[in-house]
Amino acid sequence: MDLGLEGKVALITGASRGIGRAIALAFAREGAAVVATARSRDDLDETVQAMAGNQHCAVVADVTDPDRIAAAVDEATSTLGPIDIVVNNAGQRQNFGRLDELDVEEWRRVLEANLSSAFYVARAVVPGMIERRTGSIVNIASIAGPVGFGRIGAYTAAKAGLIALTKVMAVEWSEYGIRANAVAPGWTESPMNLELRTEPENRELFESIRDTTLLKRFGVPREVADVVVFLAGSPSSYITGETVMVDGGWLAV
Repeated sequence: MDLGLEGKVALITGASRGIGRAIALAFAREGAAVVATARSRDDLDETVQAMAGNQHCAVVADVTDPDRIAAAVDEATSTLGPIDIVVNNAGQRQNFGRLDELDVEEWRRVLEANLSSAFYVARAVVPGMIERRTGSIVNIASIAGPVGFGRIGAYTAAKAGLIALTKVMAVEWSEYGIRANAVAPGWTESPMNLELRTEPENRELFESIRDTTLLKRFGVPREVADVVVFLAGSPSSYITGETVMVDGGWLAV
């Protein structure tokens, strides 16, 4: 299927590893020019080197810093041209704890990284999309968004907020030809859950999660990435304001 991404410029946050790297590689395979961003250059250059073609760049940026994001967008635009697609993938895990025990700074950190960051990136990129009257935004949410996961309340609230923010983006910017959708991965193999999948003391929990997923396994990053490029591409041109669950049927149980 031709996704119509050849020659498009896609900005991917949190692209240094895991799902973010898989998304960057998927866009490169489709012929897009990729701006790969992350907080540090560790692994970021490796992502760029792994992408097909040479029309890509790495930009170090902390997505919780609005000024740095604006500067990164300017740098990317001057290097590769106007940004056509944004994938807000960057995020951080939460330290486990009940809401009444949760440190206020931890709450703020998690919401900034997983929710406010998408607003900061969109605010920097969307004016150019409005001017050109075209663009696609894909926000990486989580199955934690529609579910009340205990002991990760800040993360759950942030991802629920991101799903709502996606709808607002779709509503406010549709008149300018801009679409906004979200992808909510389920349990997916990534560096964030390596200990859960590999440490003997976590085996019972890992098997419980795996066995309550209809497909009886964790997903892999490319399975999420394939949905992201579809939502960003022309075959999904009549889809906006939606959240696609990529969870192996976990929410269907």
